[in-house]
Amino acid sequence: MQSPIKEIRVAGKKKLTRHAIAMKTSIPILIPRTAYFLTLLLMPAVHSSAQMRVVAVADSHGAYPEFVAILQRVGLIDGNRQWIGGSSVLVQTGDVIDRGKQSRECLDLLMDLERQAPKQNGRVIPLLGNHEVMNIMGDLRYVVGEDYQAFATEQSEKRREEAYRDYTSFLTSHSSHHHAGYSEDDAGRQKWMADHPPGFFERHDAFEAQGLYGRWIRSHGAVVQVGDALFLHGGLNPAIHFKNIKELNDRVRSEIDRFDSLWQSLCNKKIIWRYMKLEEAVRQVQEEWTWIQARGQVEDREAVQQMQELSGLQNWLIDSPDGPLWYRGLALEPEETLKQPVEAMLARLKVQYIVAGHTVRPKFDVLPRFDNHVFLIDTGMNKQVYGGRGSALEFRDGSVTAYYTDGEPQVLVAPAGGATPPSVQPR
Repeated sequence: MQSPIKEIRVAGKKKLTRHAIAMKTSIPILIPRTAYFLTLLLMPAVHSSAQMRVVAVADSHGAYPEFVAILQRVGLIDGNRQWIGGSSVLVQTGDVIDRGKQSRECLDLLMDLERQAPKQNGRVIPLLGNHEVMNIMGDLRYVVGEDYQAFATEQSEKRREEAYRDYTSFLTSHSSHHHAGYSEDDAGRQKWMADHPPGFFERHDAFEAQGLYGRWIRSHGAVVQVGDALFLHGGLNPAIHFKNIKELNDRVRSEIDRFDSLWQSLCNKKIIWRYMKLEEAVRQVQEEWTWIQARGQVEDREAVQQMQELSGLQNWLIDSPDGPLWYRGLALEPEETLKQPVEAMLARLKVQYIVAGHTVRPKFDVLPRFDNHVFLIDTGMNKQVYGGRGSALEFRDGSVTAYYTDGEPQVLVAPAGGATPPSVQPR
């Protein structure tokens, strides 16, 4: 979930053209094959469509009490935060983290419910939001102090001192071509410590590829089809050329895998430091490349190619304003502009609905658009940040209903004769 004000992007980023987005990536597709993810994909639909209830909840952004409240409001959890939703399906459309003070609690709750629901023949399907991907890539601009504190331990001060020594050693290895960064005097040390508070390194480890939350986040997709509805974080741009939802998910997973590989390799080559934030690392490789060019000698061509890839993140689908994690057109573009392309895209994908979060509704209400084919469900759940409220969208018995933590349910689509609710079809 983002404010209506456009977020500042990584320095040097340029908005992709639609033509560039349409081009196929040259990166080989490497689909994660974790045992858990295979289990999710292979899990059969255990109920007939006539018994299925699907509930979608959007951006919680660390607003744990509000997240709990809306799940209780729609009868998915009890007062002890245990799953009581039976065979219901919960789709969480991403951005569980950042901005709010209790991101870790939101993650833990969603992970717990994902394990609990199948015991009652239900299912929880978390999706990637742009903030989940930002965090696993080290873009930490929206992590608040309380979030770091949630990861702090009695050993955190020791970890910081060890990390600072490791960082200064890294700087020494680049002393012949010093890059812009923290100065090595006392003022620089104090600034470094302020930017790396207690819990910073523990949190970083937890979001790495083998960390508790990093593994879990990487096991999920960006888009899921549940019956006649597609659920995702940002939106589907009709101008992007893709064959089906599987192709989009494969591309997102492939790019995350490639990022992890680039990061690890550049760390091993001591071109970047393991605990750098993304903007630091991008600046580091750009300055390193400038230094290499000035020397006029390339000793490691693989490293150069990797540095260029990392510097070109703006060309990746996972970082694109037109990609499924960031696209806002379905929320902000005039309906008359996109009506025909959206209808054609829905027909091509053989679905009736798209459900998306990411863009906060000014009136904090669930909004149907494009003749009730698109539902916008980001209602600014984190009240402290946005002033909004928790909400959920329910598909049941052919009807579509919006629920709120502070108001009565609102039927947005009444059931037609003979209509049945969606059945689950993970992609």
